[in-house]
Amino acid sequence: MIRVKTKDVKRIVDATFPNYRRREVVVDARETVTFHDLNWSGGTKSEYRACAIDGTSTGRQVDLSRPAPWNNPYEGLTVQIPIDCVIVMGGYFCGKERLLYFYVHPVNMPKFITT
Repeated sequence: MIRVKTKDVKRIVDATFPNYRRREVVVDARETVTFHDLNWSGGTKSEYRACAIDGTSTGRQVDLSRPAPWNNPYEGLTVQIPIDCVIVMGGYFCGKERLLYFYVHPVNMPKFITT
């Protein structure tokens, strides 16, 4: 995992969480991501969105928190991260905006490492 400045990944942030105002995001290289905390619980909720690595998006969003928490088929679901795609996790932790986490396929990690 690495931290990068939000301004360096602005296109991805704008495509997924345009109201994000923190200065950093975390980039994590992995082949899969597991959805968790999709429904509100104690002021905490995770939201997941995806876009292409260049920040382009189809504009289609799916609300994974719609089903009742005890009947949510997406909770605990593990999905493959496609090459050239970013899955972004945002949301709230204890009622406050959490850092964005970018989950990227390991072959795309070098695009986020600056020298």
